[in-house]
Amino acid sequence: MPSYLVKCSTCGTFNRVPAEKEGVPGQCGSCHAGLPALYVHPLPLTDASFDPFIAGYEGPVLAEFWAPW
Repeated sequence: MPSYLVKCSTCGTFNRVPAEKEGVPGQCGSCHAGLPALYVHPLPLTDASFDPFIAGYEGPVLAEFWAPW
């Protein structure tokens, strides 16, 4: 089963996150600080869902915008 490493911003420990936990916030195994949800695959957002997602997400965000014209 694939997994990903997420670095804790509080203590610097790398935490192994199983791929099946994508989109679920976690907790550092060392200091127990909160870890932001990991998104490996693109998450489609709309005009209505973009601002709330950005406001509530603590991790880095890479956004790609597309228009049909």
